[in-house]
Amino acid sequence: MRKPDRFLVLLAFLLAGCYRVMVTPIRPPEASETVSPLATARPSSPSEPPSPSSPPAVSLSPTPTPPFFTPSETPTLLPSPFPSLTAPPTSSPTPAPPLLTAPPAGPVAIWEGTVTLNAYDWERALVPTASDDPVYPHPRLDFGAVGGPAPRSYRAVFIQNDYVQLVVLPDLGGRILRWTDRTTGRQLFYANPVVKPTRWGYRGWWLATGGIEWAFPTEEHGLIEYRPWEYRLMGDGVYLRGVDERSGLVAEVTVRLERGTSRVVISPRVSNPTAESRLFQFWANGMLALSDFNVPSTDLVFVLPVSEVIVHSTGDGSLPGPGGRMAWPVHGGRDFRRYREWRSYLGVFAPQAAEAGFAGAYDLQTDQGVVRVAPPSIRGVKIFCLGDLPPDLWTDDGSRYFELWGGLTATFWDYATLGPGRSVSWTEYWYAVSRMGGYTWANAEGAVRITSLGDGAEVAVETVQPMAATVILRRGNEEAARWVAEVGPGRPFRAVGGTGSGPWTLEVVGPQGLILRTESP
Repeated sequence: MRKPDRFLVLLAFLLAGCYRVMVTPIRPPEASETVSPLATARPSSPSEPPSPSSPPAVSLSPTPTPPFFTPSETPTLLPSPFPSLTAPPTSSPTPAPPLLTAPPAGPVAIWEGTVTLNAYDWERALVPTASDDPVYPHPRLDFGAVGGPAPRSYRAVFIQNDYVQLVVLPDLGGRILRWTDRTTGRQLFYANPVVKPTRWGYRGWWLATGGIEWAFPTEEHGLIEYRPWEYRLMGDGVYLRGVDERSGLVAEVTVRLERGTSRVVISPRVSNPTAESRLFQFWANGMLALSDFNVPSTDLVFVLPVSEVIVHSTGDGSLPGPGGRMAWPVHGGRDFRRYREWRSYLGVFAPQAAEAGFAGAYDLQTDQGVVRVAPPSIRGVKIFCLGDLPPDLWTDDGSRYFELWGGLTATFWDYATLGPGRSVSWTEYWYAVSRMGGYTWANAEGAVRITSLGDGAEVAVETVQPMAATVILRRGNEEAARWVAEVGPGRPFRAVGGTGSGPWTLEVVGPQGLILRTESP
Protein backbone atom coordinates (compact mmCIF):
# COMPACT_ATOMS: atom_id res chain seq x y z
CA MET A 1 0.00 0.00 0.00
CA ARG A 2 1.40 3.43 -0.96
CA LYS A 3 2.47 5.51 2.06
CA PRO A 4 1.82 9.25 2.34
CA ASP A 5 4.54 11.47 0.90
CA ARG A 6 5.32 12.95 4.33
CA PHE A 7 6.06 9.47 5.60
CA LEU A 8 8.59 8.90 2.76
CA VAL A 9 10.32 12.12 3.71
CA LEU A 10 10.41 11.09 7.37
CA LEU A 11 11.67 7.62 6.47
CA ALA A 12 14.48 9.00 4.32
CA PHE A 13 15.51 11.34 7.11
CA LEU A 14 15.54 8.59 9.71
CA LEU A 15 17.48 6.16 7.53
CA ALA A 16 20.11 8.80 6.86
CA GLY A 17 21.10 8.90 10.50
CA CYS A 18 19.49 5.90 12.04
CA TYR A 19 20.36 4.26 15.31
CA ARG A 20 18.78 1.53 17.36
CA VAL A 21 17.65 1.62 20.94
CA MET A 22 19.28 -1.27 22.77
CA VAL A 23 17.16 -2.75 25.54
CA THR A 24 17.82 -5.12 28.38
CA PRO A 25 14.90 -7.41 29.26
CA ILE A 26 13.66 -7.01 32.80
CA ARG A 27 11.99 -9.97 34.46
CA PRO A 28 9.47 -9.49 37.24
CA PRO A 29 11.16 -10.31 40.54
CA GLU A 30 9.75 -12.82 42.95
CA ALA A 31 8.16 -11.66 46.16
CA SER A 32 10.85 -10.82 48.70
CA GLU A 33 9.37 -13.13 51.31
CA THR A 34 6.94 -16.02 51.18
CA VAL A 35 4.02 -15.47 53.49
CA SER A 36 1.92 -18.38 54.60
CA PRO A 37 -1.59 -18.43 53.12
CA LEU A 38 -4.32 -19.39 55.56
CA ALA A 39 -7.36 -20.76 53.78
CA THR A 40 -10.72 -20.00 55.35
CA ALA A 41 -13.97 -21.84 54.72
CA ARG A 42 -15.87 -21.23 51.50
CA PRO A 43 -19.17 -19.44 52.07
CA SER A 44 -22.26 -21.54 51.51
CA SER A 45 -24.21 -18.64 50.06
CA PRO A 46 -23.30 -15.49 48.13
CA SER A 47 -21.26 -13.33 50.45
CA GLU A 48 -22.72 -10.09 49.13
CA PRO A 49 -23.63 -8.39 45.90
CA PRO A 50 -20.69 -7.94 43.55
CA SER A 51 -18.14 -5.24 44.01
CA PRO A 52 -17.95 -2.70 41.23
CA SER A 53 -15.83 0.32 40.93
CA SER A 54 -15.49 3.44 38.83
CA PRO A 55 -13.50 6.67 38.41
CA PRO A 56 -14.95 10.13 38.16
CA ALA A 57 -14.94 12.41 35.20
CA VAL A 58 -12.35 14.92 36.26
CA SER A 59 -11.34 18.48 35.65
CA LEU A 60 -7.56 18.32 35.66
CA SER A 61 -5.85 21.43 36.98
CA PRO A 62 -2.15 20.64 37.30
CA THR A 63 0.21 23.20 38.66
CA PRO A 64 2.92 24.21 36.21
CA THR A 65 5.49 21.50 35.70
CA PRO A 66 8.68 22.25 37.62
CA PRO A 67 11.39 23.55 35.29
CA PHE A 68 13.64 20.54 35.89
CA PHE A 69 10.92 18.14 34.68
CA THR A 70 9.82 18.74 31.13
CA PRO A 71 7.08 16.41 29.90
CA SER A 72 7.84 15.19 26.41
CA GLU A 73 5.28 15.77 23.70
CA THR A 74 2.89 12.99 22.75
CA PRO A 75 4.85 10.83 20.27
CA THR A 76 3.86 11.10 16.64
CA LEU A 77 2.16 7.93 15.49
CA LEU A 78 3.98 6.39 12.55
CA PRO A 79 1.98 4.49 9.95
CA SER A 80 1.41 0.95 11.16
CA PRO A 81 3.26 -1.77 9.19
CA PHE A 82 0.37 -4.24 9.29
CA PRO A 83 -2.94 -4.68 7.48
CA SER A 84 -6.10 -3.33 9.06
CA LEU A 85 -8.42 -5.61 11.00
CA THR A 86 -10.84 -5.68 8.09
CA ALA A 87 -8.21 -6.59 5.50
CA PRO A 88 -8.34 -10.26 4.48
CA PRO A 89 -5.15 -12.11 5.40
CA THR A 90 -2.91 -13.40 2.65
CA SER A 91 -1.47 -16.88 2.59
CA SER A 92 2.13 -15.79 2.00
CA PRO A 93 4.48 -14.25 4.60
CA THR A 94 4.16 -10.51 4.94
CA PRO A 95 7.47 -8.74 4.24
CA ALA A 96 9.27 -7.25 7.21
CA PRO A 97 8.36 -3.61 7.82
CA PRO A 98 10.92 -0.89 7.08
CA LEU A 99 13.37 -0.35 9.92
CA LEU A 100 12.11 2.81 11.57
CA THR A 101 14.37 3.87 14.40
CA ALA A 102 12.74 5.42 17.43
CA PRO A 103 13.66 8.86 18.73
CA PRO A 104 15.63 8.88 21.97
CA ALA A 105 13.43 8.31 25.00
CA GLY A 106 12.41 11.43 26.90
CA PRO A 107 12.75 11.69 30.69
CA VAL A 108 10.04 10.73 33.14
CA ALA A 109 8.24 13.88 34.29
CA ILE A 110 6.48 14.24 37.63
CA TRP A 111 4.62 17.19 39.07
CA GLU A 112 1.87 18.02 41.54
CA GLY A 113 -1.48 19.67 40.90
CA THR A 114 -5.16 19.19 41.63
CA VAL A 115 -8.13 17.43 40.09
CA THR A 116 -11.74 18.44 40.58
CA LEU A 117 -14.31 15.66 40.91
CA ASN A 118 -18.03 15.74 41.54
CA ALA A 119 -18.32 13.98 44.89
CA TYR A 120 -21.24 13.09 47.12
CA ASP A 121 -20.89 14.50 50.65
CA TRP A 122 -20.27 11.19 52.37
CA GLU A 123 -18.03 12.48 55.18
CA ARG A 124 -20.95 14.02 57.04
CA ALA A 125 -22.65 10.60 57.07
CA LEU A 126 -19.80 8.69 58.77
CA VAL A 127 -20.85 6.79 61.90
CA PRO A 128 -18.21 5.95 64.55
CA THR A 129 -17.94 2.29 65.52
CA ALA A 130 -17.54 0.63 68.90
CA SER A 131 -14.71 -1.73 69.83
CA ASP A 132 -16.95 -4.81 69.36
CA ASP A 133 -17.62 -3.89 65.69
CA PRO A 134 -15.56 -6.08 63.28
CA VAL A 135 -14.45 -3.00 61.34
CA TYR A 136 -13.52 -0.89 64.40
CA PRO A 137 -12.03 1.74 64.42
CA HIS A 138 -13.17 2.34 60.82
CA PRO A 139 -16.56 4.06 60.47
CA ARG A 140 -19.84 2.78 59.07
CA LEU A 141 -21.98 5.01 56.85
CA ASP A 142 -25.52 6.33 57.29
CA PHE A 143 -26.71 6.39 53.68
CA GLY A 144 -29.71 8.50 54.63
CA ALA A 145 -27.39 11.30 55.73
CA VAL A 146 -25.24 11.41 52.58
CA GLY A 147 -25.34 14.80 50.86
CA GLY A 148 -25.65 15.37 47.13
CA PRO A 149 -22.75 15.72 44.71
CA ALA A 150 -20.72 18.91 44.36
CA PRO A 151 -17.32 19.79 42.84
CA ARG A 152 -14.40 19.02 45.11
CA SER A 153 -10.66 19.45 44.59
CA TYR A 154 -8.13 16.76 45.43
CA ARG A 155 -4.34 16.84 45.49
CA ALA A 156 -2.90 14.97 42.53
CA VAL A 157 0.47 13.68 41.34
CA PHE A 158 1.05 13.54 37.57
CA ILE A 159 3.60 11.08 36.16
CA GLN A 160 4.41 10.98 32.47
CA ASN A 161 6.82 9.55 29.92
CA ASP A 162 6.69 9.19 26.14
CA TYR A 163 4.01 6.51 26.25
CA VAL A 164 2.01 6.85 29.47
CA GLN A 165 0.45 9.48 31.70
CA LEU A 166 -0.79 8.64 35.20
CA VAL A 167 -2.76 10.71 37.69
CA VAL A 168 -2.43 9.56 41.32
CA LEU A 169 -4.73 10.81 44.11
CA PRO A 170 -3.10 10.53 47.55
CA ASP A 171 -6.29 11.94 49.13
CA LEU A 172 -8.43 9.00 47.95
CA GLY A 173 -6.45 6.00 49.14
CA GLY A 174 -3.41 6.72 46.98
CA ARG A 175 -5.18 5.30 43.93
CA ILE A 176 -4.11 5.74 40.33
CA LEU A 177 -7.16 7.63 39.10
CA ARG A 178 -6.22 7.99 35.44
CA TRP A 179 -4.09 5.92 33.06
CA THR A 180 -3.71 7.30 29.54
CA ASP A 181 -2.09 5.41 26.68
CA ARG A 182 -0.34 8.27 24.90
CA THR A 183 0.18 6.21 21.73
CA THR A 184 -3.59 6.06 21.17
CA GLY A 185 -4.72 8.98 23.35
CA ARG A 186 -7.17 6.66 25.10
CA GLN A 187 -8.07 6.83 28.78
CA LEU A 188 -8.02 3.21 29.92
CA PHE A 189 -9.90 3.52 33.20
CA TYR A 190 -13.63 3.87 33.55
CA ALA A 191 -14.54 7.51 34.28
CA ASN A 192 -17.41 7.82 36.73
CA PRO A 193 -18.88 11.35 36.70
CA VAL A 194 -19.33 11.17 40.49
CA VAL A 195 -17.58 9.83 43.58
CA LYS A 196 -20.51 7.93 45.01
CA PRO A 197 -20.76 5.65 48.05
CA THR A 198 -22.16 2.18 47.40
CA ARG A 199 -23.30 -0.52 49.82
CA TRP A 200 -20.51 -2.91 48.82
CA GLY A 201 -17.27 -3.60 50.61
CA TYR A 202 -16.05 -4.93 53.95
CA ARG A 203 -17.31 -1.90 55.94
CA GLY A 204 -20.75 -2.07 54.32
CA TRP A 205 -19.88 0.96 52.18
CA TRP A 206 -17.31 1.78 49.55
CA LEU A 207 -16.57 4.78 47.35
CA ALA A 208 -17.14 4.07 43.67
CA THR A 209 -14.21 6.21 42.55
CA GLY A 210 -12.34 4.07 40.05
CA GLY A 211 -8.78 3.79 38.82
CA ILE A 212 -6.53 1.23 40.51
CA GLU A 213 -7.24 1.07 44.23
CA TRP A 214 -5.25 -0.74 46.92
CA ALA A 215 -7.56 -3.16 48.75
CA PHE A 216 -5.93 -3.75 52.16
CA PRO A 217 -5.82 -5.47 54.67
CA THR A 218 -9.06 -7.41 54.00
CA GLU A 219 -10.85 -8.89 51.01
CA GLU A 220 -13.22 -6.96 48.78
CA HIS A 221 -12.16 -3.30 48.69
CA GLY A 222 -10.28 -3.30 51.97
CA LEU A 223 -10.62 -0.79 54.79
CA ILE A 224 -8.49 2.27 53.95
CA GLU A 225 -9.15 3.00 50.27
CA TYR A 226 -11.27 6.06 51.15
CA ARG A 227 -8.67 7.80 53.34
CA PRO A 228 -5.75 10.09 52.51
CA TRP A 229 -2.43 8.27 52.24
CA GLU A 230 0.96 9.77 52.97
CA TYR A 231 3.01 10.41 49.85
CA ARG A 232 6.28 11.79 48.56
CA LEU A 233 7.58 12.36 45.07
CA MET A 234 10.35 10.22 43.61
CA GLY A 235 12.46 10.93 40.56
CA ASP A 236 10.28 8.68 38.38
CA GLY A 237 7.10 8.22 40.39
CA VAL A 238 5.45 8.49 43.78
CA TYR A 239 5.74 6.67 47.10
CA LEU A 240 2.46 6.06 49.00
CA ARG A 241 1.88 4.84 52.56
CA GLY A 242 -1.31 3.81 54.37
CA VAL A 243 -1.81 2.40 57.89
CA ASP A 244 -4.64 0.19 59.08
CA GLU A 245 -5.18 0.98 62.78
CA ARG A 246 -7.36 -2.12 63.18
CA SER A 247 -4.45 -4.52 62.56
CA GLY A 248 -1.47 -2.19 62.87
CA LEU A 249 -0.27 -3.29 59.44
CA VAL A 250 1.35 -0.83 57.05
CA ALA A 251 0.94 -0.82 53.26
CA GLU A 252 3.43 1.00 51.06
CA VAL A 253 3.12 1.27 47.29
CA THR A 254 5.49 2.86 44.82
CA VAL A 255 4.09 3.77 41.40
CA ARG A 256 6.73 4.45 38.77
CA LEU A 257 7.25 4.89 35.06
CA GLU A 258 10.42 3.80 33.31
CA ARG A 259 12.17 5.95 30.77
CA GLY A 260 11.42 4.62 27.30
CA THR A 261 8.88 1.90 28.18
CA SER A 262 5.11 1.65 28.39
CA ARG A 263 5.11 -0.27 31.69
CA VAL A 264 3.47 1.04 34.85
CA VAL A 265 5.67 -0.35 37.63
CA ILE A 266 3.73 -1.07 40.85
CA SER A 267 5.69 -2.23 43.92
CA PRO A 268 3.60 -3.01 47.03
CA ARG A 269 5.16 -3.70 50.43
CA VAL A 270 3.22 -4.85 53.49
CA SER A 271 4.94 -4.75 56.89
CA ASN A 272 3.96 -5.77 60.40
CA PRO A 273 5.46 -3.49 63.08
CA THR A 274 3.38 -5.12 65.83
CA ALA A 275 4.43 -7.83 68.30
CA GLU A 276 1.92 -10.40 67.00
CA SER A 277 1.35 -12.26 63.75
CA ARG A 278 -1.39 -10.75 61.60
CA LEU A 279 -3.68 -12.06 58.88
CA PHE A 280 -4.07 -9.87 55.81
CA GLN A 281 -4.79 -9.57 52.13
CA PHE A 282 -3.54 -7.10 49.53
CA TRP A 283 -5.15 -6.61 46.13
CA ALA A 284 -4.76 -4.09 43.32
CA ASN A 285 -8.17 -3.54 41.73
CA GLY A 286 -8.20 -1.95 38.28
CA MET A 287 -11.54 -0.63 37.04
CA LEU A 288 -11.59 -0.35 33.26
CA ALA A 289 -13.76 0.29 30.22
CA LEU A 290 -11.26 0.25 27.26
CA SER A 291 -13.92 1.68 24.94
CA ASP A 292 -14.48 5.27 23.83
CA PHE A 293 -17.95 5.37 25.40
CA ASN A 294 -17.24 4.74 29.10
CA VAL A 295 -18.93 1.33 28.81
CA PRO A 296 -17.25 -2.00 27.94
CA SER A 297 -18.14 -2.91 24.37
CA THR A 298 -19.65 -6.23 23.33
CA ASP A 299 -16.33 -6.96 21.61
CA LEU A 300 -14.40 -6.98 24.89
CA VAL A 301 -12.58 -10.26 25.58
CA PHE A 302 -10.77 -11.48 28.69
CA VAL A 303 -7.34 -13.10 28.45
CA LEU A 304 -6.84 -15.77 31.12
CA PRO A 305 -4.29 -18.56 30.51
CA VAL A 306 -6.26 -21.07 32.60
CA SER A 307 -8.48 -24.13 32.17
CA GLU A 308 -10.88 -23.33 35.02
CA VAL A 309 -12.01 -20.49 37.27
CA ILE A 310 -13.57 -20.33 40.75
CA VAL A 311 -16.83 -18.46 41.21
CA HIS A 312 -16.78 -15.75 43.88
CA SER A 313 -20.34 -14.50 43.48
CA THR A 314 -22.93 -14.35 40.74
CA GLY A 315 -26.54 -13.50 39.96
CA ASP A 316 -26.63 -16.10 37.18
CA GLY A 317 -28.55 -19.12 38.46
CA SER A 318 -27.22 -21.34 35.66
CA LEU A 319 -23.67 -21.08 37.04
CA PRO A 320 -22.06 -22.66 40.12
CA GLY A 321 -22.38 -20.80 43.40
CA PRO A 322 -19.58 -19.29 45.51
CA GLY A 323 -16.56 -21.59 45.57
CA GLY A 324 -17.83 -23.62 42.62
CA ARG A 325 -15.61 -24.24 39.62
CA MET A 326 -16.27 -23.44 35.97
CA ALA A 327 -14.39 -24.68 32.93
CA TRP A 328 -12.62 -21.83 31.12
CA PRO A 329 -13.22 -20.45 28.60
CA VAL A 330 -16.33 -22.44 27.60
CA HIS A 331 -18.83 -23.45 30.27
CA GLY A 332 -22.33 -24.68 29.53
CA GLY A 333 -21.87 -23.87 25.85
CA ARG A 334 -21.04 -20.20 26.61
CA ASP A 335 -17.64 -18.67 25.85
CA PHE A 336 -16.86 -16.56 28.92
CA ARG A 337 -13.86 -14.95 27.26
CA ARG A 338 -16.48 -12.71 25.70
CA TYR A 339 -17.88 -9.94 27.88
CA ARG A 340 -21.29 -10.23 26.27
CA GLU A 341 -21.73 -13.67 27.90
CA TRP A 342 -21.57 -12.14 31.41
CA ARG A 343 -25.31 -11.53 31.50
CA SER A 344 -25.67 -11.24 35.28
CA TYR A 345 -23.11 -10.01 37.76
CA LEU A 346 -20.26 -12.45 38.06
CA GLY A 347 -16.88 -12.51 39.75
CA VAL A 348 -14.37 -15.31 39.17
CA PHE A 349 -10.91 -16.08 40.54
CA ALA A 350 -8.23 -17.52 38.23
CA PRO A 351 -5.27 -18.59 40.41
CA GLN A 352 -3.91 -20.78 37.60
CA ALA A 353 -3.02 -17.56 35.77
CA ALA A 354 -0.22 -17.00 38.29
CA GLU A 355 1.67 -19.91 36.76
CA ALA A 356 1.70 -18.17 33.38
CA GLY A 357 2.39 -14.83 35.08
CA PHE A 358 -0.10 -12.66 33.20
CA ALA A 359 -3.76 -11.81 32.71
CA GLY A 360 -5.68 -9.02 31.01
CA ALA A 361 -8.37 -7.90 28.62
CA TYR A 362 -8.68 -6.63 25.06
CA ASP A 363 -11.42 -4.67 23.29
CA LEU A 364 -11.49 -5.79 19.66
CA GLN A 365 -13.70 -2.84 18.72
CA THR A 366 -11.22 -0.18 19.84
CA ASP A 367 -8.24 -2.49 19.23
CA GLN A 368 -6.94 -1.64 22.72
CA GLY A 369 -6.03 -3.84 25.64
CA VAL A 370 -4.22 -4.06 28.97
CA VAL A 371 -1.81 -6.61 30.41
CA ARG A 372 -0.91 -7.30 34.05
CA VAL A 373 2.29 -9.27 34.74
CA ALA A 374 3.25 -10.49 38.22
CA PRO A 375 5.57 -13.05 39.83
CA PRO A 376 4.12 -16.58 40.12
CA SER A 377 4.16 -16.35 43.91
CA ILE A 378 1.52 -13.58 43.69
CA ARG A 379 -1.42 -15.94 43.27
CA GLY A 380 -4.49 -13.76 42.98
CA VAL A 381 -6.26 -12.93 39.71
CA LYS A 382 -9.92 -11.97 39.57
CA ILE A 383 -12.34 -10.61 36.97
CA PHE A 384 -15.65 -9.05 37.91
CA CYS A 385 -18.43 -7.79 35.63
CA LEU A 386 -21.60 -5.95 36.63
CA GLY A 387 -23.91 -7.85 34.31
CA ASP A 388 -27.47 -6.57 34.59
CA LEU A 389 -27.05 -4.65 37.86
CA PRO A 390 -28.68 -1.19 37.71
CA PRO A 391 -25.98 1.49 37.25
CA ASP A 392 -27.57 3.91 39.73
CA LEU A 393 -25.99 1.73 42.41
CA TRP A 394 -22.59 3.29 41.62
CA THR A 395 -23.10 6.21 39.18
CA ASP A 396 -25.55 8.84 37.97
CA ASP A 397 -25.15 8.53 34.19
CA GLY A 398 -25.72 4.86 33.28
CA SER A 399 -22.03 4.12 32.59
CA ARG A 400 -20.46 0.72 33.33
CA TYR A 401 -17.09 -0.95 33.75
CA PHE A 402 -15.33 -4.22 34.59
CA GLU A 403 -12.70 -5.02 37.21
CA LEU A 404 -9.33 -6.72 36.82
CA TRP A 405 -7.84 -7.67 40.20
CA GLY A 406 -4.38 -8.90 41.15
CA GLY A 407 -3.54 -10.00 44.69
CA LEU A 408 -1.11 -11.77 46.97
CA THR A 409 -3.49 -14.61 47.92
CA ALA A 410 -5.40 -16.87 45.53
CA THR A 411 -8.96 -15.81 46.49
CA PHE A 412 -10.86 -13.58 48.92
CA TRP A 413 -11.25 -16.65 51.14
CA ASP A 414 -7.49 -17.00 51.59
CA TYR A 415 -5.53 -14.85 54.05
CA ALA A 416 -1.76 -14.59 54.40
CA THR A 417 0.02 -14.53 57.75
CA LEU A 418 2.74 -11.97 58.45
CA GLY A 419 4.92 -12.44 61.52
CA PRO A 420 6.02 -9.71 63.94
CA GLY A 421 8.56 -7.36 62.40
CA ARG A 422 8.28 -9.07 59.01
CA SER A 423 7.38 -7.68 55.61
CA VAL A 424 6.58 -8.92 52.12
CA SER A 425 7.08 -7.02 48.85
CA TRP A 426 6.97 -7.62 45.13
CA THR A 427 6.83 -5.79 41.81
CA GLU A 428 4.21 -6.16 39.09
CA TYR A 429 3.77 -4.48 35.73
CA TRP A 430 0.67 -3.14 33.99
CA TYR A 431 0.91 -1.96 30.39
CA ALA A 432 -1.28 -1.10 27.42
CA VAL A 433 -1.28 -2.76 24.01
CA SER A 434 -3.10 -1.70 20.86
CA ARG A 435 -3.61 -2.38 17.14
CA MET A 436 -2.81 -6.08 17.67
CA GLY A 437 -6.23 -7.60 17.07
CA GLY A 438 -5.96 -9.14 20.54
CA TYR A 439 -3.24 -11.12 22.31
CA THR A 440 -2.87 -14.69 23.55
CA TRP A 441 0.34 -14.57 25.60
CA ALA A 442 2.36 -11.94 27.43
CA ASN A 443 5.24 -11.34 29.80
CA ALA A 444 7.06 -8.30 31.18
CA GLU A 445 8.60 -7.58 27.76
CA GLY A 446 5.57 -7.68 25.51
CA ALA A 447 2.46 -9.41 24.21
CA VAL A 448 1.89 -11.67 21.20
CA ARG A 449 -0.92 -13.35 19.30
CA ILE A 450 -0.94 -16.49 17.17
CA THR A 451 -4.12 -17.17 15.22
CA SER A 452 -4.30 -20.35 13.16
CA LEU A 453 -5.84 -19.73 9.74
CA GLY A 454 -6.21 -23.36 8.71
CA ASP A 455 -3.44 -22.87 6.16
CA GLY A 456 -0.83 -20.75 7.89
CA ALA A 457 -1.03 -18.46 10.89
CA GLU A 458 -1.40 -14.77 11.63
CA VAL A 459 0.97 -13.32 14.23
CA ALA A 460 1.08 -10.04 16.12
CA VAL A 461 3.84 -8.71 18.40
CA GLU A 462 4.05 -5.59 20.55
CA THR A 463 6.89 -4.90 22.98
CA VAL A 464 6.96 -2.50 25.93
CA GLN A 465 9.96 -0.61 24.54
CA PRO A 466 11.17 0.15 21.01
CA MET A 467 13.47 -2.46 19.58
CA ALA A 468 14.62 -4.21 16.43
CA ALA A 469 13.28 -7.75 16.80
CA THR A 470 13.40 -10.98 14.86
CA VAL A 471 10.04 -12.74 14.79
CA ILE A 472 10.18 -16.47 14.05
CA LEU A 473 7.16 -18.66 13.32
CA ARG A 474 7.68 -22.42 13.60
CA ARG A 475 5.41 -25.28 12.58
CA GLY A 476 6.42 -28.18 14.77
CA ASN A 477 10.22 -28.19 14.66
CA GLU A 478 10.44 -26.51 11.26
CA GLU A 479 10.86 -22.78 10.73
CA ALA A 480 7.87 -21.57 8.71
CA ALA A 481 8.58 -17.83 8.48
CA ARG A 482 11.00 -15.23 9.78
CA TRP A 483 10.67 -11.46 9.83
CA VAL A 484 12.83 -8.56 10.98
CA ALA A 485 10.67 -5.87 12.54
CA GLU A 486 10.87 -2.63 14.46
CA VAL A 487 8.30 -2.90 17.25
CA GLY A 488 7.42 -0.94 20.36
CA PRO A 489 4.57 0.69 22.26
CA GLY A 490 1.78 1.55 19.86
CA ARG A 491 3.76 0.03 16.95
CA PRO A 492 2.99 -3.68 16.81
CA PHE A 493 4.12 -5.98 14.03
CA ARG A 494 1.52 -8.15 12.30
CA ALA A 495 2.04 -10.68 9.54
CA VAL A 496 0.75 -13.90 8.01
CA GLY A 497 3.06 -16.83 7.29
CA GLY A 498 3.56 -20.55 7.13
CA THR A 499 1.49 -23.28 5.53
CA GLY A 500 -0.56 -26.06 7.05
CA SER A 501 -2.49 -26.18 10.27
CA GLY A 502 0.21 -26.11 12.95
CA PRO A 503 0.86 -26.58 15.82
CA TRP A 504 2.61 -23.21 15.83
CA THR A 505 5.36 -21.74 17.98
CA LEU A 506 6.23 -18.05 17.97
CA GLU A 507 9.58 -16.67 19.13
CA VAL A 508 10.54 -13.03 19.51
CA VAL A 509 14.26 -12.30 19.70
CA GLY A 510 15.47 -8.85 20.71
CA PRO A 511 18.95 -7.29 20.83
CA GLN A 512 19.70 -9.14 24.07
CA GLY A 513 18.33 -12.51 23.00
CA LEU A 514 15.04 -14.40 23.32
CA ILE A 515 12.40 -12.29 25.05
CA LEU A 516 9.24 -14.30 24.42
CA ARG A 517 8.30 -17.77 23.22
CA THR A 518 4.81 -19.23 23.09
CA GLU A 519 2.80 -21.92 21.37
CA SER A 520 -0.53 -21.54 19.62
CA PRO A 521 -3.51 -22.09 21.94
